[in-house]
Amino acid sequence: MDYFELKHGSVHCEDVPLELIADEIGTPVYVYSAATLRRHARVLREALIELGDPLIAYAVKANPNPAVLSVLAREGLGADIVSIGEYRAARAAGIDPEAILFSGVGKTAGEMAEAIAGRIKQFNLESVEEAHTLSIVAQSMDEVAPVALR
Repeated sequence: MDYFELKHGSVHCEDVPLELIADEIGTPVYVYSAATLRRHARVLREALIELGDPLIAYAVKANPNPAVLSVLAREGLGADIVSIGEYRAARAAGIDPEAILFSGVGKTAGEMAEAIAGRIKQFNLESVEEAHTLSIVAQSMDEVAPVALR
């Protein structure tokens, strides 16, 4: 179901006229449907049900809007992040750290340390140099960093 509908000549999002939103908030404005986000998360989860309970991780770089992330967190989605800022946004939205994957190039030692301390699920490593840095950081914290090589 699509929660954006044309009613009486006006586009509505979940029964709220977009004109009303534009009048109250101003333009430009982005309008998201929480019902659509929830539905898509559920449809995806249902499509993968035969896999057991796979981790479905939303790419935070696609849209780090806190309200969007909160809806997806409540639906049990994880997060694929590429920066510590995205990690913090995901955590603030309620995404379980054990459902966070840290991808992307250029992770700093400080970012790695914060993510390790936060108990993220996995680092997706992009280079030998990055693996070396992560090893040094994890050892200095007396931790083992969970990794995947890419």
